Amino acid sequence: MKSKYFKIHELVPKKMHEEKGESAWRYVPKSHIKVLDKLKEHFNLGTMTINNYFWGGKREWSAGRYVDSEWYSKYSMHTYFQAYDIVFSHYTAEEVRNYIIENHKELFEDIGGVELGVSWVHIDFRNTDHLVLFNK
Repeated sequence: MKSKYFKIHELVPKKMHEEKGESAWRYVPKSHIKVLDKLKEHFNLGTMTINNYFWGGKREWSAGRYVDSEWYSKYSMHTYFQAYDIVFSHYTAEEVRNYIIENHKELFEDIGGVELGVSWVHIDFRNTDHLVLFNK
């Protein structure tokens, strides 16, 4: 399964994209693609940015992270390719977080964690039976 709205280079680190190309889709779970596509469909004005290195941007580690990433943390959900940091051009992080929280059971039950108090939207797919809201 591929996303309706995102290219693979937006969802994986540069090194993985360079080594695997389109076959890197096999490392992105369907549940992640469905959630990201739902968010884009609802928040459809402007951009929804995860990684933008392909276009010369600075965001390379907003999904999976390798040990050589300056943002690497041994037990981060990003390390296990289970998290996304997202920036929306036309919506605040708070607007998006509130929508996820309010619609968690109906639309986003696969999201396990949402980080609060940051200027981007962090979602992760931790294994939990309820939505975990946390501050880093």
